[in-house]
Amino acid sequence: MYKVSYPPRVPEYILSVLAMLQPIQIVLINIAVFFGHYVIIAAALNFQFGNAGIPNMSSNVSVAIGSFTVSSIVLRVSMWIAGKAGLVFGGNWVYDNPSNVSLLNSYYVHKPILSVAIFSFSLAMALLFGSATGWVLGKLSGRLRATRLMIFLIIISDATSIIAANNEVIAGGTLGAFIPNFFAWYEGEQMVILALVILAVGLFAYLIINTMVNSPFGRLMRSVRDNEMTLQSTGKNVTQIRSQVMMFGSGVMAMSGVLLAFYYSFVQYNMYSRVDYTFWPWLMITIGGLGSNGGSYIGALTCVSIIKGLNLSKQTIGPMLIGTKWLKLINYLEDMILGLLLLVFLIFKPGGLVPEKNLVIKKVDYIGILSEKESKSER
Repeated sequence: MYKVSYPPRVPEYILSVLAMLQPIQIVLINIAVFFGHYVIIAAALNFQFGNAGIPNMSSNVSVAIGSFTVSSIVLRVSMWIAGKAGLVFGGNWVYDNPSNVSLLNSYYVHKPILSVAIFSFSLAMALLFGSATGWVLGKLSGRLRATRLMIFLIIISDATSIIAANNEVIAGGTLGAFIPNFFAWYEGEQMVILALVILAVGLFAYLIINTMVNSPFGRLMRSVRDNEMTLQSTGKNVTQIRSQVMMFGSGVMAMSGVLLAFYYSFVQYNMYSRVDYTFWPWLMITIGGLGSNGGSYIGALTCVSIIKGLNLSKQTIGPMLIGTKWLKLINYLEDMILGLLLLVFLIFKPGGLVPEKNLVIKKVDYIGILSEKESKSER
């Protein structure tokens, strides 16, 4: 007879330790998710302002455009594909949206290749529409500078929310629109696969932006920032360069909006506030270093850790302060820390944690050129 062997039982203390670590794992995954999409916004904003000197105060518009692309176009394409397979959807775009999305989830859970293809299509469409939005903003604001440009972009931010709230075809109007889960085919923890995908897209955005910054176009951008009049005297079209920078940066930011839409599985007009997706990214590039691509990542990681720490403190301390005057202080703590950090870095460390380095062109012997100039001057 064969003796049946059972796997060894996991000790109780190990199970208790794993149970204690589970909240920490959730927090770490949450930080990874938000770091992934915030770093895309911060790197693109640093590309626009740190390298080209364009004070983009409407980065939340580009993020919203990416999410609206999912809710208005990708969702309809998904329903059309599933409809060809025999699924019957409700005709009311707003009130039938939850049941329609539930049918889509049941259909795409068995089609991983098609789901990944639609997700890739979402990123491509967001990049396209985000770039178009950046081109329009660049054309409209091409001749504006400094304060007037910032005021104009802030107005555009509010106008976008109003338009989305009053047009149901964009994101379900004031009720919002649910988004299918195109990663439902993954049998493991959904947050893990989402975190990995978002970090992968963030790395992809870093490589693209880093390549652009170190290209001849990157040197052209810095010349716009440093001495616009001299560049115009050489015959360069500064307005066109600014439009191109806005196009590229807005397209990259729109990809972050796609990731947010799939993370929340929901899109609504008021989810993309100016504080969350304009002021915080500005603080990130200020902490990291203006014009420093690597600094954007350090600044994003620092600010995301602060944001998540504040959220945890609100959840733990907030219930204890109900009925006291300190509860209002907790609610405004995030805005206070944002403003305080911004002032501290602008006053005491304006270069950020990773200051901008001088751009070095490969295969150019700078030491030889300087030594040759010194020898000529001595003669």
